[in-house]
Amino acid sequence: MIPSLRLTMVAFCVVCGLLSSCDQPFDPRGDLDQRPVVFSVLSTDRNLQFVRVERSYMPVGYNALAYNADNFISNAVVTISTGNLTMQLRDTTLPRSDTSRFNFPLRAYSVTPFKPQYGGSYNVRVEVAGFESASGSIVIPMKPILDIDPLSKSVLDRPGGYEKDVRIYFSMILGKWAYGYRARLYVDYEVLKGTEWIEERVEIPNAFAVAGISDLSYVIYPKLTRSPSTNRAVGVHSHNVYSQTLLDVAYRKYGSTKIIFNRIVVQLIQLERNLFSYYISTHAEYDPHSVRLDEPALFPVAGGVGAIGAYTLDSLVHLLPENFPFSRY
Repeated sequence: MIPSLRLTMVAFCVVCGLLSSCDQPFDPRGDLDQRPVVFSVLSTDRNLQFVRVERSYMPVGYNALAYNADNFISNAVVTISTGNLTMQLRDTTLPRSDTSRFNFPLRAYSVTPFKPQYGGSYNVRVEVAGFESASGSIVIPMKPILDIDPLSKSVLDRPGGYEKDVRIYFSMILGKWAYGYRARLYVDYEVLKGTEWIEERVEIPNAFAVAGISDLSYVIYPKLTRSPSTNRAVGVHSHNVYSQTLLDVAYRKYGSTKIIFNRIVVQLIQLERNLFSYYISTHAEYDPHSVRLDEPALFPVAGGVGAIGAYTLDSLVHLLPENFPFSRY
């Protein structure tokens, strides 16, 4: 056969194959993976813990947000174990804050009183008839150590008495088994509304987003960060942002209303391995050069999908002086 004719015949066969395949419907959704969906985040700042167990689902169309059926699995056996102790959770119903998509209460499994211990090892296990058992093991991070730099305490007590470029520092020694962390700085205050003093809180940003422009509409807040190998970290806040935030609350928000600034609170959240890995895999900003198609989201649940993790929440309090310049008695 003449080479050019052979190429023509091959091209004709390829085109015919493509045209004939157009009659086959294409569904990008794939097959439904029938496994239990388990979500649980244990925490040291409460004595009530939850585990959510649901069935996986496939929407009728291609819009997953249009699906609004109840997939809660009510006949599951859910346990949390540590050492020789095993606790079985009970079915509970919770109010749903947002009913725009789901108009029925939120259901989950709960156990109380139970507060995970620092450094403790726990296993969450879910048994559902007709499914493989799903489980996940976690190790709670150890308790951290927080401290505020002595000079920074003076800056916090006397905002406005220092140059704008002065920094506020607080040090952190993260606990063992903390894979990620985020430290926040808050100011707690009371404001007189009518005849009642109401407690409120404002978070202090790290810095202004644009150098040289003191605009609270454009600020930077701390992000969840991978723990350093030394487990030592430092929180840094701008004195200028601190002062401008206090001005905004005391004068722009409340004018001449009586207000008392009580304390500074450094709040540290530590994430164990599972929760931090799951968070990183679902947030594209931690991998800005990827379109997130190179690897699937991480689901640290054996025998199922979802996430089983934990975090610790700790605080350091610094009391502000009675003659704090922004207080009005």
